[in-house]
Amino acid sequence: MAKLTRTNPPGVHQPFSNYSHVVTADEAKRLVFCAGQVAADTNGNVLPPDDFDAQARMVMENLGKALAAGGAKFSDVTKVTIYIVNPHDVSKARGILSTYFGAEPPASTLCILRGLANPNFLVEVEAIAAV
Repeated sequence: MAKLTRTNPPGVHQPFSNYSHVVTADEAKRLVFCAGQVAADTNGNVLPPDDFDAQARMVMENLGKALAAGGAKFSDVTKVTIYIVNPHDVSKARGILSTYFGAEPPASTLCILRGLANPNFLVEVEAIAAV
């Protein structure tokens, strides 16, 4: 099991939401790289593009399954990248960090893009974990 240390160094602004500026992983035996997860079920059906919260829940359920396949869990995540298509969803996207990572926030990047791989996708999340 990796020993993760989360730090917000002096001289750097406080995080804008629930993330850490730096996460170090000592004694890691494995790194788990998860591709961006989206709001699609096991049959490839995509949720409608009118409910960011429902899409975010499905994205994080899919991410949890991907992490588990690599032998990791949310508390092992060292870095996430969140992609959204609507700047009005920034606060909701930041809420993902609080809801799923709580007191053990990873380093995080939030990007607003013109679109994702499917025009119905509102959010996509990729992660790196150390175990």
